[in-house]
Amino acid sequence: MSKKKNELIPYDQVSPGFEAVYTGETSSASVRQSDMTSTLYSDEDGNLIGQLCTIPWIFPNERGQWNEDTWDDTVKHLCDMQIKLGPLTDNIRRLRAHITSLIPCDSGLPVTIDEILFAITRGKLDRVSFRNGCLCSGMAKQIRTSQPGQAGSMRTIHSVLQAYLKGTPKEDTLTTHPEAAGFINRSYEWLGAASQLSTVQRKMMDRMFLTIEYFAKYSVTAIDTLATMTESEQQEMQAMMDDWSHDKDGRGAALDTEIADKAGLPKIYPQYDPGYQKMLDKLEGGQKQELYKTCCAIASGVQSLSDCHHNTFRYIENWIHGIGTSRLDIPTRKAQSEKQRLGRMLFGYALGLDKWLMRVPLQFLLLDLGHIDLGFDPRNNIIRVYACLGEKRTQVKEWLAACLWYNLVHNQQGGLVGCWSHAHSGLIQQCEDKGVIVHEWMDSVLKNGS
Repeated sequence: MSKKKNELIPYDQVSPGFEAVYTGETSSASVRQSDMTSTLYSDEDGNLIGQLCTIPWIFPNERGQWNEDTWDDTVKHLCDMQIKLGPLTDNIRRLRAHITSLIPCDSGLPVTIDEILFAITRGKLDRVSFRNGCLCSGMAKQIRTSQPGQAGSMRTIHSVLQAYLKGTPKEDTLTTHPEAAGFINRSYEWLGAASQLSTVQRKMMDRMFLTIEYFAKYSVTAIDTLATMTESEQQEMQAMMDDWSHDKDGRGAALDTEIADKAGLPKIYPQYDPGYQKMLDKLEGGQKQELYKTCCAIASGVQSLSDCHHNTFRYIENWIHGIGTSRLDIPTRKAQSEKQRLGRMLFGYALGLDKWLMRVPLQFLLLDLGHIDLGFDPRNNIIRVYACLGEKRTQVKEWLAACLWYNLVHNQQGGLVGCWSHAHSGLIQQCEDKGVIVHEWMDSVLKNGS
């Protein structure tokens, strides 16, 4: 008998550290394969099952196998905690999967963290929960957006820039889109008169429009896009992605080549490509280097085509500024302010979870922190942790809190110490130098073997 889509498989059929759901499809042949971030396999009745690791950013190899023997002691302890809990209810399993899907670089923070904290205390998620990341989001539950109006705002940006290119006076554009007055004023100022744009600048605008047009139609902030699309819609979406890509035979790659040729630049690479830094290093400082940075930033999109990233709209403003002024960085925006905000926010939540797990009373924690100058005050997020989790403790609750702590600290996409670019290493060191650490609880349990 076929199973419903996103129905959890029986708990005794999943190992600690994993979760799995039926896809709603069947296969007459045996299936076992990798599906990028998860695996796809069939049971004895032919039901197809999607499985993910509940430890963030651990993926299967190309044969659909998981290398559990490489897990470190921290991950193994989380699994040991799960084993001691015995059978878990479906509500707890869905909540655990939702913790896994949270990505710290997602634009929904901090509301997505607060939602999880409240859910841990209730023992279940809301019927429809916030989409909180790009890792198997929506597994076994319904999701909603934390970014209402995002696609509409992207369409407004498209309309404003198209009006600018047509020579529409700024005053007319302001009348049409009064809600975007600040953006309109800045864009017109940076770009100058449309009639004075060079051929290279216009082609850079065309390259930028490929990203904006995609986001105006397909926003992953709202829903698990692919799950609700028809086959023809998926094909259209893929065609737009290929047309945007720097390494496909579409307009994106063609525009990159034309821009490089006309501007006398080396091959344009996305900033995440190793070729980018190699080419940048060959250019002497000055206007060409700045122009190359802008061209490569536009070719990068927003983490490719992920408009769920917290910097989505700031990236687009940077591109416009770079096209108009030949400098990617905007002087009126404080450099690294978003990185600083996220780092301090994550530190506050992680510290609160760490000390809650250590059973340190909130009042004494705050008293102690009042005598230490960290350069910022983590009080607000610590209070959120303690208030949401409350005084009542259970083993399940502590395990879920530990899982959330692990994600915020170790996630490779924006976590405190797990971030691939080590973006928050300075903050961590600054706090550790003053005796404030976010992994005291885990250090203690591993040391004591409990």
